[in-house]
Amino acid sequence: MKFHICQTLAQVEEAVKQIPEVVAIDTEFVKGNPRTTRLLAIIIADSEQAWYFPWYIADETCIDNHKYWDTIRDIIESRKAIFLQDYNHCDTIILYKHGIDIRDKQVYNLIDMHHLIDENANHSLDTRVKEVFNDPYKEIFWGKYQNYEDAPESEATEYACKDAIYTYRLGVKDLQQVPTDLYQHVKSLGRSLLETELNGLKVNLRLIQETKDSLDTEIQAYLPKLKEEFYEQTEIWELQEWAKEISKRKSNDGRLRVQRPVFNFDSDKQIAWLVYEALKCPALVKTKTGNPSTNSEALLALSESRPALKTLCQYKETKAIYNTFVEGMLTRVENNRIYPHFNVSGTATGRLSHSDPNMGNLPKTGVIRNFFIPDVEMAIIGADYSQLEVVIEANLTNDPNLIRILTEGASKHDITAEGLGIDRNQAKTLNFALQYGAGAGKVGKILGVSKHEAEDIFRRYWELYSGINALKEKVNEEIERTGQITNLAGRTRHFPRPRDKYEMYRQQRQAYNFLIQGVAAECCNRAFYRYGKGLFSVHDEIVAQVPIADAETEKARLIQVMENISKDFNFKYSLKAVAYGPFDCWKKT
Repeated sequence: MKFHICQTLAQVEEAVKQIPEVVAIDTEFVKGNPRTTRLLAIIIADSEQAWYFPWYIADETCIDNHKYWDTIRDIIESRKAIFLQDYNHCDTIILYKHGIDIRDKQVYNLIDMHHLIDENANHSLDTRVKEVFNDPYKEIFWGKYQNYEDAPESEATEYACKDAIYTYRLGVKDLQQVPTDLYQHVKSLGRSLLETELNGLKVNLRLIQETKDSLDTEIQAYLPKLKEEFYEQTEIWELQEWAKEISKRKSNDGRLRVQRPVFNFDSDKQIAWLVYEALKCPALVKTKTGNPSTNSEALLALSESRPALKTLCQYKETKAIYNTFVEGMLTRVENNRIYPHFNVSGTATGRLSHSDPNMGNLPKTGVIRNFFIPDVEMAIIGADYSQLEVVIEANLTNDPNLIRILTEGASKHDITAEGLGIDRNQAKTLNFALQYGAGAGKVGKILGVSKHEAEDIFRRYWELYSGINALKEKVNEEIERTGQITNLAGRTRHFPRPRDKYEMYRQQRQAYNFLIQGVAAECCNRAFYRYGKGLFSVHDEIVAQVPIADAETEKARLIQVMENISKDFNFKYSLKAVAYGPFDCWKKT
């Protein structure tokens, strides 16, 4: 490897003659927000050489006349193709904030490409370089220094240049393996979302503060209700824990100096004890470690048969909203705007993930969505796909009862209740449990029936949804035979050989859901960037900001774009979208 340090205009002009048309680019910067951080250096590389351009150069005259950086900008913006290890658009945003715009250039993101090649792999440059090139230079460097700027110039330069050269080598490797058409979709989505990351979203700061004050009061009011609702169970837990502590901490003089513990409704461990040990609820959903889940979805499903849990669900939801979307939002506001991050390679299914804040977890009801408001003379519009996953599943399975849901407006819960002779609430819980891979034993616990009756109901359930069952069996055979499954969008999910039957069941469930959810994600992703005026996409919904005068025209165009995605997959049963707006804030649909 060869490293060139370019600190003068003459050195930069010499680099112009040597730098090839296809390069890798890396930035070094002070740790922090890419929109506001201090740039330290830009590095351009091919497979063997790197050119290192320190931001603060020795020749002050070059800074004064800007020719030094104008030349570097021209080098970068005129390249034929660029490889980046660009997590959350970090390098792209830093370059943009320093006057170098590569948004519309032919850029290849290693993380996005590698994610499409193997969604289970570690995509970090450190791991990949050690695996492919057996070079632990990053591990050595960060073992010595906390910050890049702490290192001596020679070590810092070598480290940065190696980053860029290895980025180039891995970029060439990935480009030869990545599914080209699918990657173009991912690139287009990332490019479209970048505009929102750069421009931010306007928020109503007064409303956020008012909501914080209101939720403070509401949360405090829940605690005595919960204590009263679960008095007997929490009393047992507190006394048991108190006895344990007393036996461990009795003082030498024999006096007790242990304060009685108080049951904590914010503790997942204590909630798990309350729900699954004290109340003996069935574990409809388990965590990755195999423990019964205490997430809101699991508790809400259990509350259908255990009404006492509804108050707990409401408390957990309110507390989560307060912590994440009220207090968390306030810490991120800059000049009445927040700047979220979108990760197009953050999930195995291809669904978009969000952070700072997680837009995907914003509640659909209540005031939280109203925090987001349009700019002056603009309005918020949007559209939801109607029954998106049902449409996709019906197209894949041709299941008669799914088709009834689409063509007749039937309810799956009603179909299940009528077909099995159970009430609707039981049917709702059963649909949820079987969607997550429950077996006949779990059916028996849900319905409170014998083993023989549960097995009969389980069999009749899958006769009721015979098309779904047939596809599930086909998927199970495919992943057992090949260890992978590819969906209609061309995205592949890989599964290692399962260690036991429980992992096998989990993989089977994930594989089937991937066929549905992966295509659902792709429908939303393609519609988002093809429409071109969206702010962001959450679940099955696209949110946009448009001029007030154009709102109705834009709503019609958004629906057309969303529904036209049916053609991409040759759907027999077409996608449907429902628009809303124009509004002066983001409201529930």
